[in-house]
Amino acid sequence: MIYPDFKELLQLGYMTGKLNLASRRPVLSIVSGDHRSPFRGKGLEFEEVREYVHGDDVRNIDWRVTARTGRPHLKLFAEERERSILICTDVNHMMRFGTRGTFKSIQAARITALLGWAASREHNRIGGSFFGNVENGMLFIDPARSRRSLWRMLKQLCDRNDHFAEPVLLEDHLRYLSKAVPPGALVFIISDFMVLTDSLKKRLSDLHRRSDVVLVSVNDPADQYLQPVGPLIFSDDGNKKLVVDTADKLGSKAYQQLWGRNRATLQNIVNTIGLGYIALSTDRDITSDLASGVKQLGRKGGRSNGRPAIANA
Repeated sequence: MIYPDFKELLQLGYMTGKLNLASRRPVLSIVSGDHRSPFRGKGLEFEEVREYVHGDDVRNIDWRVTARTGRPHLKLFAEERERSILICTDVNHMMRFGTRGTFKSIQAARITALLGWAASREHNRIGGSFFGNVENGMLFIDPARSRRSLWRMLKQLCDRNDHFAEPVLLEDHLRYLSKAVPPGALVFIISDFMVLTDSLKKRLSDLHRRSDVVLVSVNDPADQYLQPVGPLIFSDDGNKKLVVDTADKLGSKAYQQLWGRNRATLQNIVNTIGLGYIALSTDRDITSDLASGVKQLGRKGGRSNGRPAIANA
């Protein structure tokens, strides 16, 4: 399958039972003044404290005031606000690559659909953004409670037209995204992260100042290691071709070293900024692996001992 199948993306809505974007463990977010997990989905605006009365929700008891006064007190909230969940997907032509399982572009579309359906099930506002093969190279869909935004995202993923031939860097898309994303949003960025520019860390840091960010890396086994099967021809939609001799030991070693440097750079970005990170593959069941990765992040509130939570599926 070269292109995502729209019917399959719709059917993935029935497979999000184990994919929970809500966590019961609150943590201090990097967004100042807001105590929340990256996966809570809804936020509460704090207002005041009053004495507990029978029938109140015990989960809202303020234990500090209770300990100080000797009488149970309850936290009151002015309003409950919905949280926006934005799914940013790399749709560059380079994502149309795969040697085992499926293409990275297909797996990225499935991840987008699974996260979108899970967010919809939990009544969050859903929005999307795409960089690469879309009109003008970038597309932003405003977060909304309506499933129309999710429907539009899935339709876009299945678009078979060629809109923008030149590759679009993530860092260029983040310049726009950092201004467009609603404050306090949860942003999933889905890509193979094979191109890591010098300014990418700063762009991600700027985005993380106003939102929670989780990187979802989708890679094919051949991104890391090429089996020694002789010459391989890599084609970009049949227009550009690259021949790689996988039997060349020196070339194979250099290829692996390049991957190692790429992952070390990505790890440094994740650790330094404090992002969530999930690593997925084209040759595995994306439904269970994504659910497992999100669950790990949810348990740790996106962090582990002050460091970001890394979920390798």
